This record gives sequence, structure tokens and C-alpha cells, in this order.
Amino acid sequence: MQCLNCGASNSEGSKFCEQCGAPLRRRCAQCGSENSAEARFCAQCGMALSAAGPRAAPSAAGVRPGREAASGDVPLAAQGEGSVDGERRHLTVLFCDLVNSTEIAAHLDPEEWREIAAEYQRAAAEAATRLGGHVAKYLGDGLMVYFGYPEAHEDDGERAVRAGLGMIEATAALNGRLSAEQGVAELKVRVGIDTGAVVVGQGGGGEADVFGQAPNIAARVQGAALPDTVFITGAVHQLISGLFVVEDCGEHRLKGVERPLRLYRVVRPNVARRRLRGYARHGMTPFVGREEELRLLLSRWERAREGEGQVVLMTGEPGIGKSRLVEEFRRQIQDEPHLWVEGTGEQFFESTPYHVVTQMLKQGLGWRGDESERERVELLERTLKMAGLKLSEAVPLIAELLGLPVPDKYARLMLAPEPKRRRLMASLASWVLNDARQQPVVIALEDLHWVDPSTLELQQLLVEQSATVALMLLYTARPEFRAPWPLRAHHAQVTLNRLNERRTREMVAGIAARVALSKEVVDTVVKRTDGVPLFAEELTRLMLEGDARAAVREIPVTLQDSLTARLDRLGAARQVAHVAAVIGREFSYELLRAVLPMAEGDLQSALAKLVDAELVYARGIAPEAVYQFKHALVRDAAYEGLLKSRRRELHRRVAQTMVERFAALAEAQPETLARHWTQAGEVEPAVSAWATAGAKAYSSGALREAEEGYSEALALLQ
Repeated sequence: MQCLNCGASNSEGSKFCEQCGAPLRRRCAQCGSENSAEARFCAQCGMALSAAGPRAAPSAAGVRPGREAASGDVPLAAQGEGSVDGERRHLTVLFCDLVNSTEIAAHLDPEEWREIAAEYQRAAAEAATRLGGHVAKYLGDGLMVYFGYPEAHEDDGERAVRAGLGMIEATAALNGRLSAEQGVAELKVRVGIDTGAVVVGQGGGGEADVFGQAPNIAARVQGAALPDTVFITGAVHQLISGLFVVEDCGEHRLKGVERPLRLYRVVRPNVARRRLRGYARHGMTPFVGREEELRLLLSRWERAREGEGQVVLMTGEPGIGKSRLVEEFRRQIQDEPHLWVEGTGEQFFESTPYHVVTQMLKQGLGWRGDESERERVELLERTLKMAGLKLSEAVPLIAELLGLPVPDKYARLMLAPEPKRRRLMASLASWVLNDARQQPVVIALEDLHWVDPSTLELQQLLVEQSATVALMLLYTARPEFRAPWPLRAHHAQVTLNRLNERRTREMVAGIAARVALSKEVVDTVVKRTDGVPLFAEELTRLMLEGDARAAVREIPVTLQDSLTARLDRLGAARQVAHVAAVIGREFSYELLRAVLPMAEGDLQSALAKLVDAELVYARGIAPEAVYQFKHALVRDAAYEGLLKSRRRELHRRVAQTMVERFAALAEAQPETLARHWTQAGEVEPAVSAWATAGAKAYSSGALREAEEGYSEALALLQ
């Protein structure tokens, strides 16, 4: 049995390594989890554990062992898991290696170097396996990882790139500890990634090999990378385009590769742009019946580009197609130079001061999520300087809003809450307007009816001052929303109506493009959905997922019943959707897992089913993933399916979990905690939380939110 600490082989039955004394563990080839030496099955995923310990993955064919990993060659591995006859797969290969390891090892005792190298390899392997990567081989100071074998994922390219960035982060964290404990020179890594078609099958030696260029090219790309960087080929760049910020490094001639390859350096994940993952399987919902409204948006955009600021407010009932129109407008202008910033109001955050503003600021600043507070402050300073703002006034205000420490070089602003609020509003508005003087800007803010008062006040300020800059303010809201600003000549208000029968039939036909639905089925959809696009979409997909003729009899009258029927077919995922709906329209993987007593593997499987069914969208990869119900109505339907007693129980559990395990979240969002306590029927903690929310809002100058918090507390006491 091989020791996971030092790599030494041990006799079967040993509990401790004969070379280093570490407890022997078995690593699961399926999920990467470590298990006890006696375990026969993985405790995390149930995978059978080989008696000989973890097996090596198939090797890259044609490369011999015993040569330096730094040369870029990939050695043959032991018996793999491919079929004897072979199989064709698309494989993404990551190659990682330490820089100047020979020089570092020369200054250390061999035993010390072995421990350091083993610790580095464990950290790098963890960064890969937690994202679904399969460690194919440890190569001296490096390792080779497969994404797409033995288990494939639709986003293997993204997983590989994130794993590469994670390896650099893990090595940096290791450096901090090693420097403090042993004074070791700083470790640096290089990561190369390539992807392509391979054949997994039996080679001349009777072992399963990987035949193809991807493993060797990945190794060569790693050799060309700079220290502490991730380099990728053009093939990988196509897979992750839009998901990461990359730098074009030009063409490189690599040893053993016939043609020069264009390489890219991955800088960071891209938070400013997004990819519509929800449409990956079926494609975007057909754009039907909104041509006139689209022409109006494009006309207003042309005026905005010429320096005549525009304001467009689109209203309509839930599910009428407001978001789809915004997406189509964005697609139409995507090739024109502009800055697009978007945000969404959420019901659970309608009392959180500046909630949407802070989300949009983080998006605009391009925060990756792994920066230090100092780096974020420096980025904020650079951005505000480019926008032409006076740093001594703007930085203290906006840094505090974003939860950043204010550098000592800035004088403390001794202002009362109201003057402080007014100055913050002025700084934020100046930031946006100055950016719009440099390039056209679109601010798309959806669900304005759920936006917090402070964010809405900032929008009103922008509306009043945007007439002479290249700024387009695009808002969506439900019919009950009343804009706090008067209509002007450069404003437009669009009301989206339901589709007529012909347009609804056209939409159904577009969704079921490859399936011939009977006239009876289409007639039923048209009749029951009454021209609401979301209703038509969901009901059509429901029929496509099962027997269409049987579905005719099962088609519900309302969307609520339609979504319930779809949830019923998802097994355990239904319970996950119900609990997630209690948390809110957007929910994090970590909070959901803490609230819902379910094995991690089962939870991830259930969430994957919800994503595949297009009931929720996912951003990121667990455990950092954040999920969002496709539409507010989807969340409402899942929530309304719960008994009232069950809702109260779950709200109580969410509140208790926030207090006990997510203290930072509870402190940052006391109004969210208060709503959960209120819905749980727990008056005393609810009153306390509402009072805390009111006090926090008042201290930041958000007087309307403060009034709401105190009013809610008083209402509970009456």
C-alpha cells in the first residue's frame, strides 16, 4: 500500500508507513477523499476502494519514465481504468511543476525536502480533486491531472483552469507557513493546460494508455509558463471564453509540436461578464413577439451612444418576458464598445441598504474573491482616480460601503449620518457619470420593485443627471412599481403585454423544435398559459420531459402546479428546492448544506438535477457555488408547496444556522435574519434583529430602511 505522505510502498495490512510513520490512508479514485487503511468503500461517495490502494490513471503514450519532468515529457503510468478495446474521449490535461526545485533542494536536508515536496503535492492534488480532477501521476515535483476521465463533466475546461489557479493559491499559502517555520525559499509553480481528442486503450505493453497530443502539449505549455502563472492553449481558451480574464501571450514554438501554438495567461475569473449557463442544454428561449419593444431599446441606445442619456423602464406581470428582452438587447449590442453593469433586486434584501449598489460595484471593480483587503483598496483607488474623483473624499466613503479598511493616509470624515449619506450618493453618481463621459455605459437593473430604498435613491439621482452623458439606464419592474421620478423627454416606459395566440404557438414550436407535438398538445399549452411566455416555456418543457399525450391530461392550470409536477419527478431534488426556496431566491451552497441534513454527494446530485431541469442556475463550483432560481416565480412556486408549519420550521432552522454558524452573515444582514425569525413566528429574536437592522441602517444614513426596521419591531410587539 502506497503512503500518501511520502509515496513509499508498504506491505498489505500495515496501518502506519514503514518509512515516515504516517498513518496509511486510501485515496478514493472517484472523489479524491482519504479513507482509513481498512476501508473497503469510500465514506464520501461509496466507491469501491482497490485493495492495492488508489490506482494510477492511464498514462500518456509514447513517453518514457525516468526522464526529468521539467523536460515536459509525460511518463507511462500503471494500469488504468479504460476499457480493453479503447474508447475515444475529449480530455483536458493539466500539468503542474515546481520552479527551481533542484536549487531549493540543494539547501535542505533530503528528509526536509521530501516533507516539503509531499506537502506541496498534497495541496496541489486537493486543489484538483475538489473540482473533479483525476490525478494521473505524480512526477517528481509536479503532477499531471485529467479532467474528463474517468468521469466527464460538461465544464471540464473551466474546472481545469480553476484548479490551476487554486494550485497557485495553495502554494502561496504553504509559502507563508514554511517561511515562518523553516525559513525555506519561496516555492513557485507553473501550470500548463491543453485539451483535445484522445483514445484511451491498451498499449503495446498491455497497459491502458492515453494516445493523443494533449498530455505532452500540456507539459510543454507548462515549461513555457512564467512562475506562478497558468498558461493555456487556444483550444482551452475556446472552452473558457468569457469566464476568465486572459492575456494573449502570442505564438510559441514548443519542443515536439510541429506548429507554433498561441498561448494565453489566465489572470483571474471574470466577474464582469457572465455566461448564460441555464441555456447551455436547450439554447436560449425563442425571442418571439417583442420586436417592436426591441426596436425601441435599440433606438434609445443609439441616442445614448451619442451623449443623450436615456432611461427606459419596462414593466409587466411576472413571467411576461422582461428578462428575456434585456438579454436580447444585450446580445444585439454586444459587439459595440460599451460598459455593461447589471444588478437584480431581491425580496430578502429590500431592506438592506445599498445591497444592489455594492453588488454592482464589486462587479465593476472586477473582484476575483481572493484578493487581500489591501489589494482591493488599491484597486478602488486606481479606479476612482481614473474616473476623475477626488480620492480624499471618495475613498473613505466608498471603502466603508464595501466593508474595506480606510487607509491611514486619508483623514477621517467627521460627518453626521445625513451629510455623510448625501456625500456618498454624490460620489457614486459622479463615478458613474464620469465613466459615461469616457465610454457608453449601460446599467441594467432588474426587479426594481425589490430594490432597497438607498439603491433606488441613487438611481433617481442618476436619472436626474444623466441627460447629457452616454448613459442608458434600463430598468424592469412589476406593474405595481411606481417610479419616484417624473417622466422626461429622454425617458421611456414600456409595458409588456401577453403574447397573442399566434405568437404563443410560435414560441412553443421554437422550444420543441426537434419534437413534433400534436395539435392537441399545442392547443392545450396555448389555452392554459394565456400568453405568458414563462408559462408557455415551462409547460412545454414539462411535456418534452415525458409522454406528451399523458402530459396533456396532467398539464396544470397554473405555473405553480406545473413546477410542482416537475419537482415531483426530481426525487430528492424536490426537497432541496423547497428548502432553498425558504432561504431565498439566491442561496449559497454552504448555507443550504448547513440547513439541510443531507450527505454532500446527494446534495450536489440533487442540485445538479435542478440545474439540468433549468429550475435554477449555478455560478461557480461547490463549495463556493451560488445558486439562483431561474425566476422569482420558480422560487415562489417551490415555497408555496410547503405546509405553513413546515415553512416556519425551516425559517427557524435557517435563522438558527445563521446565528450559530454564519455569524458574519448574520451581522452583515440583520434584516435578512429578522425576516427569517419573523416568518418562523419567533417574536423575541425577530424584534431584536429588526432593532439591530434599524440601528445599522440609521448609522449609515439609510433613514428609510431604519424606519422600516423599527416599524417591523414595533408591529411584532403589538
